[in-house]
Amino acid sequence: MKRIIQLLLSLMLPLCSFAGDGFIIKGKVTGIISGYVSVIVNNRADGSPVHPPMPEKVRIVNGEFTYAGTIDRPDWVTLKISTKSIPVLLENVNYEINCSFDSLKADKLKGGLMNDHFQAYQKSLKKPLEYVLEHPDLEFSAWMAYFYLTSLEDCTMAEKALSFRAKASPNGQLFMYRMETFRKTAAGTTFPALKMTGTDGKAFNVADMKGKVVVLDFWASWCTPCIAFIPKLREHYRNFKDKDVVFVSVSVDDDVRKWQNAMAEQAMEWNQVLADGAFRKGEGIQQMFNISSIPYVIIVDRQGKIAASLDYIGKETLKDVLTKLIQ
Repeated sequence: MKRIIQLLLSLMLPLCSFAGDGFIIKGKVTGIISGYVSVIVNNRADGSPVHPPMPEKVRIVNGEFTYAGTIDRPDWVTLKISTKSIPVLLENVNYEINCSFDSLKADKLKGGLMNDHFQAYQKSLKKPLEYVLEHPDLEFSAWMAYFYLTSLEDCTMAEKALSFRAKASPNGQLFMYRMETFRKTAAGTTFPALKMTGTDGKAFNVADMKGKVVVLDFWASWCTPCIAFIPKLREHYRNFKDKDVVFVSVSVDDDVRKWQNAMAEQAMEWNQVLADGAFRKGEGIQQMFNISSIPYVIIVDRQGKIAASLDYIGKETLKDVLTKLIQ
């Protein structure tokens, strides 16, 4: 298994070329007097842009159109035809759509095995992990694992199930890269070097806190659930501050002034730092810890190793984790 993972990782950077000859969408849709066709790429799991960008919209003439371009890896897009939009799992293959405008739906687009699986998944009403486990050999399942699965537990189950072929696909490689990140930041691993700056302008380093338990609460001034969690975090701080537990609120704001204003409004009396990289997808803490949403709490033990990572639901166990660590 280790050799397989190493082989997959060797393919990741750079990712293998998927572009090929690009895609062509040819359509004949009756009932359209005038209009345009365009493709809009939806938010990618890692926030990365499409290379090259999607072409400009093309005009529909007598109900017919040809829209052609290239996408760097299979991904979820919205195909807009006149005033109607349909979801498509787009890859570099040829597509055809031949129907009336009134009957225009996602299943009218023909071509592309990934899109066939995408449409089947949507009709199945299954949860993403359930679908992946039932179809481990599909490249589409690798895309599902990368796009939808975020927890270590779900990703681990998907990794065990997915075939070598699925893992070797472009999105499969990205998923495997995420798994390597999970392993590097799993419980028992040393907290990585994350660049953080305190209110005094000096660097804050978790490694300097050895001998103490460190609670890192990742938040932002614009995050309503984060603000709502502050009173509870204050309660934990007052209960544990005299028990060798250091509390640190790690802001992922990209606007320093908004961060400073929020600190003043909330009057948080524990350590306050600003993380490098803000909360931009594919950068900073999102890339380092696979954090997809905040508030998010990471607890580091006295030896500088990660003891627990708690998401929005898991943070409710913060008191129990701290109680165990200080015993």
